[in-house]
Amino acid sequence: MAAGILLTLVFLVIWLAYGLLKAPKKAINHISANHSRKKFARGLLALSEGKWAQAEKLLIASAQKSPTPELSYMAAARAAVALNDLTRAEAHLDAAEAVIDNPLTVDLTRCEIWIKSGQADRALPLLSNILKTYPNNPRAVHLQTQASQQTQDWKLLQQTIPKAEKLALINHQQSNQLKQQVTLELFAAAENTEEIQDIWQDLNKKQQAKYSHTYCENGLRLGAYQAITSYIEKTQKQQFDDQLVVYWSALPYNLNHRLKVAEKWLVQHPKKAAVLLCNAKLHVAKKQWDQAESLLLAVLKIEPSQEVNQLLGLIYQEQNQPEKALDHFRESVLPNKQTISVIEESELRHKLQK
Repeated sequence: MAAGILLTLVFLVIWLAYGLLKAPKKAINHISANHSRKKFARGLLALSEGKWAQAEKLLIASAQKSPTPELSYMAAARAAVALNDLTRAEAHLDAAEAVIDNPLTVDLTRCEIWIKSGQADRALPLLSNILKTYPNNPRAVHLQTQASQQTQDWKLLQQTIPKAEKLALINHQQSNQLKQQVTLELFAAAENTEEIQDIWQDLNKKQQAKYSHTYCENGLRLGAYQAITSYIEKTQKQQFDDQLVVYWSALPYNLNHRLKVAEKWLVQHPKKAAVLLCNAKLHVAKKQWDQAESLLLAVLKIEPSQEVNQLLGLIYQEQNQPEKALDHFRESVLPNKQTISVIEESELRHKLQK
């Protein structure tokens, strides 16, 4: 019994001695950690005030004895970016990555810095890897939305938008705006008829109605004449659209068929300026001057324009009527007769002053 008590006392003395020996070191570590926290706080304050160089210096110093040095290094990287020193910023991020087990936060900060410095192309591969492991990480999805816009990777943005909306990173209105931007950009970036048709087929009927004019404009640009001809002819039977009539007259394809269809439209819509003008242009293309003249004069009464006067000028030129041709060419340059009278009055006043 006495031996047991003695043994316990010996262990207690050893434990107390060990504690006393360790106490100074713990106190020093505690003081160092406090110094680090204070430097970190001062560094963040300097960062918020735009004192980039001071902030970077304090934040790097705070990392030395900090329990979370990666936070100091990442904040220092932001200060270095503000000083336009990307090399030093990446060195700070490398230091942060070296002291933690999971590099996710550092990698996201790295991507954010690349995007802000106009290097989104470097961020995209890393974001792709992050999202394979963390597919619903809000920050990664947000950064990919930004990076795909910056690099004009419209297909990637198209894939990212639904997830960004699902994670409440963007609202429904913003989602629709981005989708509209993507669709317009995809049409504008299309380089051949196959691409334009693929984009078109990916749209539902409601979307096709919305982007009808965009499809026709880019189809004409890329030479998808047969597809555009079929689309316009079919669509006009369902809901007549004056702008599609304009595209119809611009098609350099199957003139006889287009005139035949346009003449049917004229029977259905005899007072529509767009239909009259379309028929006139097609008759001009066939050099049927009399028919074209009659139609253009009808348009002139409904909706006069520079284009109508130019076409009439060309027709009268072909018919050897130079005076009429000159009148309409002059009208196409100065369609407002009042403008001419104002100029004449100004010239008269100038002469009288002399």
